[in-house]
Amino acid sequence: MSSAGSGRILICAPQVNLLMDLRRLLEAHGYEVEGHLIGSPETSRWNGCRLVILDGSGQMAESLELCARLRPRLEDGFVPLLFITDDAQPMSRLACLEAGADTYLARPFVSGELIAQVSALLRIKEIHDRLQEKTTEIHRINKRLQQAYQQIDQELELAQRIQASFLPHSLPQVPRLRFGVHYLPRGRVGGDFYDAFRLDEQHVGFYVADAMGHGVPASLLTIFVKKGVKTKEVNGSHYRLVPPDEVLFRLNRDLIEQELSEHPFITMVYGLFNHVDGTLQFARAGHPYPLHIPREGEPTLWKQDGLLLGIVDAKFPLSTHRLLPGDKLLFYTDGVDQARFDNQTDGVDSLLASARRHRSLPVQEFVNKLARDLFAEGRQDDDLTLLGLERCD
Repeated sequence: MSSAGSGRILICAPQVNLLMDLRRLLEAHGYEVEGHLIGSPETSRWNGCRLVILDGSGQMAESLELCARLRPRLEDGFVPLLFITDDAQPMSRLACLEAGADTYLARPFVSGELIAQVSALLRIKEIHDRLQEKTTEIHRINKRLQQAYQQIDQELELAQRIQASFLPHSLPQVPRLRFGVHYLPRGRVGGDFYDAFRLDEQHVGFYVADAMGHGVPASLLTIFVKKGVKTKEVNGSHYRLVPPDEVLFRLNRDLIEQELSEHPFITMVYGLFNHVDGTLQFARAGHPYPLHIPREGEPTLWKQDGLLLGIVDAKFPLSTHRLLPGDKLLFYTDGVDQARFDNQTDGVDSLLASARRHRSLPVQEFVNKLARDLFAEGRQDDDLTLLGLERCD
């Protein structure tokens, strides 16, 4: 039998003959053995051993003391300790274990009994070492993951700051028009985005859009759209306001020309409002229908055709309406589909019910109330944007 791969065994015994008997027996079974006489100056020879056999025959007290000193030194790498005793009394056996031995062997014993104990303890040692290696590898992997997560977190923070810089810090202040907005991405960054801006002394442009998905990929699309929206053409001292249908047509063509490997689905509604006469034009690309809340009368959806952006070359029909003083118009993203209010079905029915209840409020309070009503239970599974405008007297 050869156990050459089992590692070095250290034998500690009070007498040379005991030490040599144990040594011959173990070497005959292929084990590498080193000896130490109990009572001689202690050295570091037990460092690196895979098993310690401590024979306390004839010197029980000194052997137990050595066992108690050895145990802490063997803990870091877990080295099993076998105590051999010539006192088989229960209290003596208990003393072996309390001093730090993992097991004991009482004299007299047959050689096979010792070899079986040694083999079993070395198997335990081997299992422990394998588990220790796996644990160490897990710690290394966890450290690398933590570093990766930290880098991702930093990149998300940067993406969040970049995306936030593309959102309007304030909404236009113009005569006879008020805006209200509620914007809440599902994660650090999202696919919803909006903007509102003065175009000249009479007109305000605005849009709400939703890029497919969440997180960084969706946020990158929002940046592309932000840069791709062309609302005004300037030629010398003259300019032309680009109508909503043309804005979406050009943006759609730009997306298609990018030839991205994955189709970047985007929904969007773009509006152009004349705050002098109350005329509003809009075009939509697969986006939820705008909700008109008149000062008097039933809230209604302004339904208009329009395909998603980035799919195929298409036209986006233009719709023209007139807002009267006191009328509100709400643009929103499909996060509203999960909204629930007042025992209504999820989505538009709940939105209509909440809009009816709060229609008399100023537009910012109106939008805030909608957000609280529709997501009172905290169920937000998607990005959410509500952009409202109100024509004032």
